[in-house]
Amino acid sequence: MRQVQFYGAISIDGYLATQDNRLDWLFKTAGASDAPTETFMQQIDTAIMGRHTYEYTMAQTTDQLINPYNPETQNIVMTSSPHAGDEHTQFTSAPVAELVKQLRQEDGQNIWIVGGSGVLMPLLEADLIDDLYIQIAPVILGQGAPLFTAIDHQQRFELVNTTNYGQLAEVHYQRQITD
Repeated sequence: MRQVQFYGAISIDGYLATQDNRLDWLFKTAGASDAPTETFMQQIDTAIMGRHTYEYTMAQTTDQLINPYNPETQNIVMTSSPHAGDEHTQFTSAPVAELVKQLRQEDGQNIWIVGGSGVLMPLLEADLIDDLYIQIAPVILGQGAPLFTAIDHQQRFELVNTTNYGQLAEVHYQRQITD
């Protein structure tokens, strides 16, 4: 079965982006470019993200690829206003948990959860996240887009590994299977 994996970076105080959705604080972090992003992205063929993440990425990239290490990656953009996409990008308002349940049953590589709490939290609520790869940058933003928001139950993960890439600390957590 395909693995569902969050892979992203946050500030020490838990924000993915500034209030105006900027990531310059991350790109100024020494060692951020040393993280094993290429290795991770070669193992995925589906990326699920919110509209803000998609629009930011498209504005920042010249090749217009969410995953430059696998250009055939299928991008699924969660939005309240779906519109026509292209051969690699689908815009949908379908519930993300239902979408991921369906994708997990299909053949393919791993599924990358990109971006913020609007996509991540419903998947955590439904116990559909297998791995969390969280890179922590040594900056306090004070406010911004949080990675986590409230859920109605406790969920436990196991620490698999910690690695530092210059000033960036990466923690890898795996969902703890409970009977």
